Amino acid sequence: MLEVTDLRLGFAAGKKTLAAVDGISFAISAGETFALLGESGCGKSATAQGIMRLLPSAGRITGGSIKLEGEELLTLAEADMRQVRGARIAMIFQEPATSLNPVLTVGVQIGEVLDLHCGLRGEPARQRMLELLRQVGIADPERRLDEYPFQFSGGMKQRVMIAIALAGEPDLLIADEPTTALDVTVQAQILDLLAKLQRERGMGMLLITHDLGVVARMAHRIGVMYAGELVEVASREEFFSRPQHPYTQALFAALPEVSRRGMALTTIPGQVPSLAAMPAGCRFADRCAHVMPVCRESAPDWRGVAASHTLRC
Repeated sequence: MLEVTDLRLGFAAGKKTLAAVDGISFAISAGETFALLGESGCGKSATAQGIMRLLPSAGRITGGSIKLEGEELLTLAEADMRQVRGARIAMIFQEPATSLNPVLTVGVQIGEVLDLHCGLRGEPARQRMLELLRQVGIADPERRLDEYPFQFSGGMKQRVMIAIALAGEPDLLIADEPTTALDVTVQAQILDLLAKLQRERGMGMLLITHDLGVVARMAHRIGVMYAGELVEVASREEFFSRPQHPYTQALFAALPEVSRRGMALTTIPGQVPSLAAMPAGCRFADRCAHVMPVCRESAPDWRGVAASHTLRC
C-alpha cells in the first residue's frame, strides 16, 4: 500500500540543510502495522510529516520516493495532496490538546472532514458523526457532539482525534505517539480501539513510538531508527526473540525487570549525534560496546540475518 524509498529530508539552517532523515526505505501492506521505534530526535515524526507533506516552513524533502498504491506523492500538486490527506492517509497527532481547535465544537471539527472528503452535510453528516463517536467509545454522543474540546478528558480528546482521522475512511493511518500523554489504563483502551478498527477496516498503520510495550502489543513489523537512519527491520517475533543491532540490544537491556530489582538500570552512554555533526561511519559508533576501527570509517551496509530480519551493522 505505502512504499517509501530512500527518503531524505532536512531542515534549513542558514545556508545549509541539516539532514533529519537520511535515506530510509520501508513498505506497509494493507492491514499491517509497521512501527517506527527510536528515542526522541531520531527522525520518526519528521518521517511521518514528510509522508503527509506537512513539514514546517524550514523543512525540505531532498530526495527519495513516497508511493501510495503506486501513485507518487512527492510530485503531486498541493491541491491534489489535500485530497489525499484525510481521505486516503490520515494522521493522529501526538498531543490531542493542541491538535483540536478550542473554539469549535467537536461536531464542527468532525463535520469538516465529512464535508470535504465525503460530501456529507446536514442530518446525514450528523448521523455519521454520532456513529463515529460510538465507534471510538464515547458515551452519550448526541450531547458530546455539541461540546468543546475543554469539556473532554485527555483520553476522550484522543478518541475524538481518532474519530476525525477515521471520518474520511483512510486506507493508511499514521499514529504519532498516540498514547504518550495518557495514563496506562486509557492507553490500553486506545490501543485496543485502534487494533479493532484496523481489523474491521483493513487499514495499513504506521505507528510511531518509543515504547517497547506498545510495539509488542500492536506491531507486525518493526523498524528501529537511530540518528535519521533505519538500523534494523524485523518481524515482531524476530525482533523480540533475537534483537541483533547493538542499539536495539541496548534498548532491551535498559528495560526495568523484576529480576534486576535493587540493581542499577543499564544506560546507553553519550547521546545522539547532532544534525550538524553526523559522523562519516556508523552513527552509533560512539555509544557502542562493540565498536571497531572500521565502524568509524565507513557506514555499514544492510545485511540479512533471516527472511524477515535485516540490519546495518
